[in-house]
Parts: sequence; structure tokens; C-alpha cells
Amino acid sequence: MLLAIDTHSTAYLQGRVFGLAVVLAVGVILVWVFTRKWRNPVARMPEDLPRVTALRKKRQALLALAMVLVCALYATKFVLDLRNEDPYGAAAETGPTNRTVDAPDAVAGYHLITDEAAARFAAEKSSATSERFWLYSTTPGGTQPSVMFTASTAAWDPRGAAERSEHSLEWLLVNFFAGAKVEDAQDVDPGPLGGLMRCGHIKSGNLVICRWQDASTGGTVATSDTTDIRQASTLALQFRNAAEH
Repeated sequence: MLLAIDTHSTAYLQGRVFGLAVVLAVGVILVWVFTRKWRNPVARMPEDLPRVTALRKKRQALLALAMVLVCALYATKFVLDLRNEDPYGAAAETGPTNRTVDAPDAVAGYHLITDEAAARFAAEKSSATSERFWLYSTTPGGTQPSVMFTASTAAWDPRGAAERSEHSLEWLLVNFFAGAKVEDAQDVDPGPLGGLMRCGHIKSGNLVICRWQDASTGGTVATSDTTDIRQASTLALQFRNAAEH
């Protein structure tokens, strides 16, 4: 059965936010990696050390400010776009609320990034949707994200809960992946918590996005560490089992 894509739905908008957030996160990482030498000039002589140290701090501050401005402009544009859209419809019912989500500190060797940059990134993305965002690194205390994890619950997202009470989980996933620009999403095992889960490749890079939906929650895991759907689905299931209660 073909399902119509509702570009005003919460599921579609969450998918679009998530897809753009992945692109933005990858761009920030690439800029940070390729400007490493520029950000960290080396003093050739001892007497050059004070000048070079000051220059290093200045360049790092300028780059950080530029990244913050780009993220802020993105968030502002998206919020304005949402305000210009017609509402999806009345959301009188919130649906079941028996499950919750808590971001785990560590899952499958990935560790929650808690620095200021990650917190700012999560806040800016969450301002455009009721989905909450977290970044994970492969090393404890690391700052380079390898996994992006998001989730929403009926309590955080009444409009999304209303959609779950009015539409099938299939409809929610179709709209989400349409918004995220993923065309090859396929069903994978949702695990003991039930519902539906799908994974697919995002167009803009070698990244896999997995999304689950059940009667109370929705969640997403994107990873750059593998392009294999099955491996990514296993990782997503580990995140879901650790986060959803």
C-alpha cells in the first residue's frame, strides 16, 4: 500500500531536522580536522612562543565563533520555515505514555559527549523539534562524535503523540525517512520492545540512519563507523534497549 507523504507532519519534520543535523555535524568535524594545523601554529624559536600561543588562541576562538554562527543561522532558518508552514492538524490526544527515554552514558563502546560544544549543538537542534539530541564518541571524554542519538516521547512531543494515535507506525517511518532524504530504508529487527525499526543510507554521505517507532516513543541512531545496514541496526537496537524503559 502506497502511503502519502505529509510534509507538515511531525515525523517528516523530525526526519528533515535529523538529516540536516547529520550533514551539519559532519561538516563541523571536517572543518575542525582540516584546520588543525592552522589552529595550532608551532613556535620555531623559544622567543616566538608567547606570540604563537596568542595567535593559536585567537584562531581557535574565531573558528569556534564561526561554527556557532553557522549553527545558529541554521536553527533560526529552520524555525522560521516551520512557522511559515500550515499546521498538520488538531492534536487533542497525546496517546500512551508508559515508556520513557534516558540517554545512556555508554553503549557498545560509545561514550556520551558532555562538553560545551556538544551541549550547544544539542540545544540548537532541539529548538527546531521536540526530538532531543545526543552525541557519542568512541573514547571516554572524547569530543569527536561517531554516533548521533535522538529520541522523543509522548511527554516531550504531544503533537507527535497525537500522530501516533491517529496513524500507523508505517506512516510515521515513511514520513521520517522522506524528510531525512533516505530512499533505501529497510525493515530490521526492532527487538523485545516491539514497534517498527528501519535503517537506510543518507544521500549526503556514507552514513546509516536507523529509526524506531513504538506507541510511546521514537528514536534515531546515525553512525559513520559502518555503512552496513545489519551492523548499524544492531548498534541502534543496543542504543534503544539501553535508553527506552
